[in-house]
Amino acid sequence: MVKRYRLDEVAIIKDGKIVPRKKYFTNIGVPLITAGNLKKLMLDDDIEQLPKVNITFKKHFKCAPVPAKTIILTKANLKDTNKYIYQCETEICIANDIVAIIPNETIILSDYLLHFLRWYQINKEWHHLYQISIDIPMIDIQHRKVQILNKIQLLLKNKESLMTAVEGLPQHFDNFSVQLENHSKSLQHGFNQAQHIYNSMLHKIFENELK
Repeated sequence: MVKRYRLDEVAIIKDGKIVPRKKYFTNIGVPLITAGNLKKLMLDDDIEQLPKVNITFKKHFKCAPVPAKTIILTKANLKDTNKYIYQCETEICIANDIVAIIPNETIILSDYLLHFLRWYQINKEWHHLYQISIDIPMIDIQHRKVQILNKIQLLLKNKESLMTAVEGLPQHFDNFSVQLENHSKSLQHGFNQAQHIYNSMLHKIFENELK
């Protein structure tokens, strides 16, 4: 059974606060994500390198902590195809150029919502997020679909490191340079196919063509 919800019926949508002054930052604390370091975070996925806020002093400044499994987006550039969307694995604080979506996982899995937001074309400003409609199946069905999508995403996430490793092999094996070059092209083709399959599956799942 599939039921249609508005996004704000199944998730808390929360915008960030002004970045605290330097004296409230610490070596051990809650990572603070801004639009600028979100872009870097999506490239290297190393949240430990982000500046951290000591939220024990939050009564002295405005802080917007959000829990693990929250999905965050930049407020700007939501209309772009390459919009920045990230799923947090730990508690974080968000700055005023970030919006957070905290899913009610008794209704919608965070992973399912993440893939939906990657697929959905947001044609207005971030406030439009409240009115987005989403058809949500039962949790067990969400879980099955998410397992497949996550496997493809994991493969694509490792694309750059794998391609770099393969492309660097000819310098070590001169006699096999042609074969390795062909293998590199085949690998690139495979990744292109995987991206096409992922995009196609998103369309079929969220257009309710895939049961």
